[in-house]
Amino acid sequence: MKIFCSKDALLSGVNAVQKAISSKNTLPVLQGILMTTEQQSLQFAATDLEMGIRCEVTSNVTEEGTMVVPAKLFSEIVRKLPDTTITLEEKDKSITICYYESEIVLNGYDPEEFPLLPDLMDPITFSLPTVIFKNMIRQTVFSCSTEENRPVFTGTLLQIEGTNIRLVATDTHRLAYSISEISNTEESRFSGIIPAKTLTEIYRLLRDEDENLTISYGNNQVVFQFGSIYLISRLIEGQFPNYKQVIPQSCETKVILSVKKLLEAVERASVLTRDKSGANIIRISVENNELKIDQTSELGKISEQIDVEMEGKDVTIAFNAKFLIDALKVIDSDQILFELSGPFSPGVIRPIDNSNYIYLVLPIRTS
Repeated sequence: MKIFCSKDALLSGVNAVQKAISSKNTLPVLQGILMTTEQQSLQFAATDLEMGIRCEVTSNVTEEGTMVVPAKLFSEIVRKLPDTTITLEEKDKSITICYYESEIVLNGYDPEEFPLLPDLMDPITFSLPTVIFKNMIRQTVFSCSTEENRPVFTGTLLQIEGTNIRLVATDTHRLAYSISEISNTEESRFSGIIPAKTLTEIYRLLRDEDENLTISYGNNQVVFQFGSIYLISRLIEGQFPNYKQVIPQSCETKVILSVKKLLEAVERASVLTRDKSGANIIRISVENNELKIDQTSELGKISEQIDVEMEGKDVTIAFNAKFLIDALKVIDSDQILFELSGPFSPGVIRPIDNSNYIYLVLPIRTS
């Protein structure tokens, strides 16, 4: 195998697949990047057996072939290469990198041992604008759990029903729900739990110039294709909770207020509310068209007041400050409707000008 390639192209390929490289797997070859030539393109691939990413870059191929380079070492070297044409040559599992009058030789892995990324057999496929899906990921994926002992909560539920696409994420303390319309001519249906790692990686890789994203699914796997990227991921097995039963259909108190003002007030108050256990609890009171945050701790005290429009009962309730901050940071609207039903019922946040997004957060019981 022998190719000529720019440093930028090599860097682009390495950056695209790097998050799929295994760091824990006992199979040494999975710590490598598979590089394959195809006509005048160079294909990069990496997998940790849960997720796999393939990416194609332009190159000048003079001798076709396949090689597996040690990912960490190769990426460090590529970043330090000069901005010139790079020559890559493989012989007997050794990779020679040439630039100017210099060369670096790396010991590679046997390509025969590298597991190929599968193509789905007879998949169901649909497309949607990348800008829609990217925003849906941004507004939901942060609500996934990081506790591996409850796998279904470490992913986001993806549902397609006719022309509707939904993403729902929950860690059992909060829930984020986003729905959008897509042009789905086949009226296909799908429901599967996508690992948070997969969606986070798609969000990282999606670019503004990638107009459409194609999603295919089958055999407990899902494939996302956009630009030069092919990403395949397993689906998480298990039953996602019935989120429709969790979202309250009515409330006792409705509060309309500024996203910016509430976010800034909660962020300031959270600085003084961290206790030794790491909890970050803030108490909110709503009465007489005013929302108050009064906090006293061993660090000091803070009193915040925000003018609001309210309807219904006065209420005092406590929340994890981080859970409020996470949601307020991803809401694009200027104002929200905050629905409350006493100190022990969940609060529901809805952007005033976007009925397609809901964020639910459970209160914290305080003595």
